[in-house]
Amino acid sequence: MFYGSTFAMATVALVSGAIADRARFLPWVLFAALWATFNYFLVAGWVWSPGGWVFDLGETLGFDVATIDYAGGTAVHINSAAAALALAIVLGKRVGFAKGADKAHNVPLTLIGVAILFMGWFGFNGGAAALTEFEGLGLIIINTFASATAGILGWIAIERIKEGKATSVGAGSGAIAGLVAITPACANLYPIWAIVLGLLAGGLCALAIELKYRFGFDDSLDVVGIHGVGGFVGCWYLGFFATDTGLFFGAGPEQLIVQVLASVGVALFSLVITFIIGFGIEKTIGFRVANETELAGVDLEVHGEEAYAFDADREPVPA
Repeated sequence: MFYGSTFAMATVALVSGAIADRARFLPWVLFAALWATFNYFLVAGWVWSPGGWVFDLGETLGFDVATIDYAGGTAVHINSAAAALALAIVLGKRVGFAKGADKAHNVPLTLIGVAILFMGWFGFNGGAAALTEFEGLGLIIINTFASATAGILGWIAIERIKEGKATSVGAGSGAIAGLVAITPACANLYPIWAIVLGLLAGGLCALAIELKYRFGFDDSLDVVGIHGVGGFVGCWYLGFFATDTGLFFGAGPEQLIVQVLASVGVALFSLVITFIIGFGIEKTIGFRVANETELAGVDLEVHGEEAYAFDADREPVPA
């Protein structure tokens, strides 16, 4: 129960990344409770419990394969990304939203956060092995590591081609993209295919983060571009490279069919239910902060604190 609750917390937290800087706190707390109850717990049951439509999809269609989502490609990443998109649409864009307007305020802290996520992901994917008594824990750990590191290479390669430079923030983003993509597939790939998946996810997610500027939705932390695209890549990739059941292993298209139907079905459900909850909160008690509060800084105006507080009256320390 505790392990499952950490998945729920992580998924809700991912949604919050899309609306950073412009959401009121108490409406967000209400949204989190409603969304977890009417979205996440339902989807988790569909994906991982016998009797859930995603879990039983292959059998329902008369196939000899089952939907593969070992640790949350659909239930966590695609689900949260679809919700993030819906909520970003409900709350609208930040003041001054434009390409290049926002950059990491502290690169070392960003990389420390990536490192914590990277290490935690071994518990995220590997913990599922303990829960299901799966004996391939070593395979899961190797695949998780391989995809993450390949994701770094895939992202910075695209970054180098597009921008002329490979950045440390890009490398961190690539690691997360690789980790997202391997989440559903960690127990069902040979390591060489985990490396290919990481390269593919890193490169595609590096391109996908530009979609918010093309389509005009303000996704503050690129939840859609990294977790959504990475989640779809990881889920659909299994249709081709899943050990024994993928197309490249001589099997038919059944695995690909169930992966596509499951992921698209979860995404559509999440998009609709999130829009209903978010729109309802916005139209009743209000979800978005005032423009003046946003410009002044939500941390200071809503919570009375700042990330960096400097005493302007203090005498400088002599060199």
